[in-house]
Amino acid sequence: MKKWLLIICMLFSGSVFAQEVSEEDIIGVYKTKSNDPMGGSTIVFLPDHTYIIAYFGGVQKGTWELKSGKLKVTKTVEPQFVLYGRKTISLGEKIQVKVSTRSENLVLVGFEAKNTTKLKRLFNPNANCFLRPYLITQQKPVNQLNLALLEAYPNDNSKEGEKRARVFQFTNTESYNDLLVVNLPSGYTSPSTAQIRYKDGLLFENSFSEGLKKRPLESLSGEDLKFVTGYSDRNLLPQKLQYGDEFFPYSENPTSEELKPYLRIKPIEISEKPFILQSGSFLNATCEKN
Repeated sequence: MKKWLLIICMLFSGSVFAQEVSEEDIIGVYKTKSNDPMGGSTIVFLPDHTYIIAYFGGVQKGTWELKSGKLKVTKTVEPQFVLYGRKTISLGEKIQVKVSTRSENLVLVGFEAKNTTKLKRLFNPNANCFLRPYLITQQKPVNQLNLALLEAYPNDNSKEGEKRARVFQFTNTESYNDLLVVNLPSGYTSPSTAQIRYKDGLLFENSFSEGLKKRPLESLSGEDLKFVTGYSDRNLLPQKLQYGDEFFPYSENPTSEELKPYLRIKPIEISEKPFILQSGSFLNATCEKN
């Protein structure tokens, strides 16, 4: 599946070269084939010059335009980290930070505001037993929250004990005690480029041995078409995160307080800077060995 996601990311970040192609030729539904048990992907070009790619476990979107026989497509790139907050009375003096991420993402978290940022792993090294929700509990106010991904920098010349990463820094000016971190997979956050072409009603890319044949939009069910058009119209990460939005925390029997919306917190800084990786982790996700 990872191979197909890479192909799809490449496919929709370049330009399609074609001759005598109209917008009506482009608009429609295309399906990729895959031997993966999770199946291929569905690609939909809409008349409003947006497109979406739906695959097992996610959806991506972007915009397209046709000029001089060339179809330029641009993927919507999202930030690695987005922070939301709200005030929850039932928490009392406790502060909680919920983290929405995939287990393979090596998320780092810190609460200090010093020049050299100190970060700690969300999960312990070699974690292998992940149980949601991923929840960090603090007993003192959280004035600042720093977030990053642990990534390799082969030519890193930082001081001993320091590493480098793209650090997202947020200040909690509203004194929220219920914080929500959204960390998106790289497919949403990483741009890529490729060359593809349109010929005889088929989309071609070097990785495809056969072109992708178009089907009309009407081939989608009413429910699927409603989802596609609705998804293309809304922001993946809105300013106000409400019940029913993709990243709103799930609760089987939510109380009225748990249904309160979260408000997005703007980062004060996003920069590649040195940080100190502290020992330990906030969460332990290790199963006992048999």
